[in-house]
Amino acid sequence: MNRRELARLGWRENSLAYLENHLQGYKDPQAYQEQYQSVFFFASPLFQNMWFQEIKDLTETAAQDLLRGVMKILLMPSDLSGTCEETAFLLSRMAPDCPPGSDFWKAFSHVQSGDQLLKRQVHQLRYLLSSYQAQWIRIHNARAGQTDEEALQAYLQEAKGIKIDAYAAARLHNKVSLRPDGHLHYPSGASQQVNFKVLLNFHTEYILDQAGHFLNEVDPVEVSENGIVNGASFNYGLARGRTHKDLDIDPVKAWDPAFRKQVLYQQGVCYIAPKNDRGEQGYWSRKGVFAQGGKSYKQQVAQRVRSFLRGIPRLRWRVLLQNVLHRIL
Repeated sequence: MNRRELARLGWRENSLAYLENHLQGYKDPQAYQEQYQSVFFFASPLFQNMWFQEIKDLTETAAQDLLRGVMKILLMPSDLSGTCEETAFLLSRMAPDCPPGSDFWKAFSHVQSGDQLLKRQVHQLRYLLSSYQAQWIRIHNARAGQTDEEALQAYLQEAKGIKIDAYAAARLHNKVSLRPDGHLHYPSGASQQVNFKVLLNFHTEYILDQAGHFLNEVDPVEVSENGIVNGASFNYGLARGRTHKDLDIDPVKAWDPAFRKQVLYQQGVCYIAPKNDRGEQGYWSRKGVFAQGGKSYKQQVAQRVRSFLRGIPRLRWRVLLQNVLHRIL
């Protein structure tokens, strides 16, 4: 065990003492080395246990050191390129066995701070973590021929002890380009768009399109314009209050990678989210530019969510309850 090497990654005495005690249980040199090396993979079981040791008494300086250590482990660039190859490589620096409902994600979300470079890296790491969580569902739950949506439904049917919010506001994940003639231009050349959001324990976020595909800014398999424009991002802060806005929404313009800005603000196309009102461009309007068949964009998304929940038998009671609550929208 190389304490100096680990200290350079931000680990302090409590976690190092935990690691040393843990490794003493491995007498076989190969098993010992495998356990030790697992610390250098983000979200591995041993990494998680050490992280829980760290956050018991965490100062701002220690938090910055820990986050810089995470960036070193991941070999995180200052700006994501958005290519599938880069995303696949960065995901390979993460242990593949941390499920979306793990308590680790809440613990990790509580650590934010740093200088300008670190803030930029941490902001973009949110996109990478959402890609990781999408891949986890694909790898562990998808059967041949299934969509991402069906795989997520299968996971939620079996998962226990997870707070599921499928009616979370999806307005900011339904950006479109409103042309001068009043017509809408949807990302990826789609003829229509109804993206919806599923939150697990608030911090884990999935965005799905009409066809049941996960939407992510970065993806190891395939990148779409809709994913870049409207994709998921791991949630920091708290579900209530200003911290979510301060940590997740406000930093977008400052810290977003160049490849995403180029898509969002490309010449002749400027993507905007429906306004949070009942006006002509409102998310809640039944007669505005985003309305279809007398239904507001909000109602269209709610209808899509009900369809999603019907595919999870143990949550059917929620369909009935939410149907009553959203009928008046």
